[in-house]
Amino acid sequence: MDWQALESCIPLDELPAFHRAFLQRLEPGEDWQNAFLRRVQGKVQASLKRLLREGAAGYEEGRYWLDAALVPEAFKVYLMEE
Repeated sequence: MDWQALESCIPLDELPAFHRAFLQRLEPGEDWQNAFLRRVQGKVQASLKRLLREGAAGYEEGRYWLDAALVPEAFKVYLMEE
């Protein structure tokens, strides 16, 4: 699944919730719901790079590619729009 394409399908006002839910899937022990947005945004980018290093993501022509299983359930509806 193309990460950037998915982000572009999600309404702008829902992106912070999407990013927080994504991080919660990756790091369930952290309280991402109350984290500052700037920290969340930075952590999303760092997490994408970490997934790439671990072989759980791909990167081609400036775009991250991830398994759709990493998308939080509440946002899987946007996969259909991608």
